[in-house]
Amino acid sequence: MQRAEPVSTTGPGMKATIRNVAKLAGVAPSTVSHYLNRTAQLAPETAQNVERAIAALDYRVNWGARSLRLKRTHSIGLIIPNINTPYFGELAGIIENVLWDRSYQMLLCISERDPERELSHFATLVSRQVDGILMVYNQERENRAAQTKTPVPLVFLDRAVTGAPSVSSDNYLGGKLAAEHLISSGHRQIALLSGEPAIRNVADRLAGFNDVLARHGLRVLPEHTLEGLQDLELGSRVGELFLKRPYPTAVFATNDIVAISAWCELVRRGFRVPGDVSLIGFDDIQMSRFLVPPLTTVAQAAPRIGREAVELLVDLINRKDQFVNAAPTHVKVAPALMVRGSVAAPPEGGEP
Repeated sequence: MQRAEPVSTTGPGMKATIRNVAKLAGVAPSTVSHYLNRTAQLAPETAQNVERAIAALDYRVNWGARSLRLKRTHSIGLIIPNINTPYFGELAGIIENVLWDRSYQMLLCISERDPERELSHFATLVSRQVDGILMVYNQERENRAAQTKTPVPLVFLDRAVTGAPSVSSDNYLGGKLAAEHLISSGHRQIALLSGEPAIRNVADRLAGFNDVLARHGLRVLPEHTLEGLQDLELGSRVGELFLKRPYPTAVFATNDIVAISAWCELVRRGFRVPGDVSLIGFDDIQMSRFLVPPLTTVAQAAPRIGREAVELLVDLINRKDQFVNAAPTHVKVAPALMVRGSVAAPPEGGEP
C-alpha cells in the first residue's frame, strides 16, 4: 500500500499511543490493531486514515513488549547450505515473500555446508526466540537438530528427514523423468554428473534415473560417472567423461548449475549442445531458460515447495505445545519435465 501524506495537525501534546492513533484516524483502537497485525481487511480509505495518523504521531510498535504479551516474535529462521546455488537463492526469496504476506520476518542463516555452523545457527535462532525454523540441512546423518526434541517447530525442506516434518520434491520421480526423456530421444550411452549420493535428494534422483535405465537394459558406465559437490567445479570436469570410448551421447546433471557449467566446458572443447552431446539438468533455475538453446531440465516446483513449507510450519506454530506430539508430515511435490533445446537425438554414428 502506498504511504499517504501525514495529517498536518496532531493536537497539542498528543502522545504516540494506539488510542491516540485511533482517535486521530477517527476509528476504534481495534481497527488500528487489525491494521498493524494484518488480521482484518480494511477499506482503503480507513487504512489510509490509519496510515496518516501513524505517520503524524510517529507511532512505533514496541515489538519487545508485544512479543512478551503474545509469546510470539513473528520471526522465522531459514537455514540454507549456501547462497551461491541459484536454486537456494530463489527458494529463499519465495519463502521471504510468503512469510511477508503472513506478517512474519525471515532471518536468513547460511551454513556453508558446515555441520557445526549449521548447528550454531540453529541454536542462535532458538535463543532469539523465533517462532519456528525452516532448514535445508547438509547431510542427514550429521544433522543433530533432527534427532532432538526441538524447542521450536522445525520443518525441513528440499531434503526430507525421516520422522520429522518436511517438504520436498519427488526426486525419485524427477530422476525417472530425466532418464525416460533421454532414452526416448534415442540415447544409450549416458553419463552422470552427480552431487553427493549421501544427500537424500541426490540419492533419490539417482535411484529413479538408474531404475529406468535398468528396465531398458542400460546402465551408466563407471568411467561415465563423476561425483562431487553440486557446484560449478563439478560441471567443469565434464571433459573427464570423454577420455575413453565409447563416448557418452548425453549427460544428466543432478542440478542445473552443474549442467550449465558442463555446457560451457563442452563448448570450450568444441562440442555442440545438443548436436554432439545432449544435456539435461534438474531444478529449473531462472538462468536455465536464457541459454541458447534453453536447458532441458526437471523443474522443481519451488513456489509450491516454499508455500507448503511455510504453511506446514505456521500450522505447527499455531498448535503451540502440541507440535511436539504431532505426527510428522512429509509433503512430496511432483516435479515436471521442461523439454527445451538441449536434448536431441544422438549424432549419427552413435557418439560425438
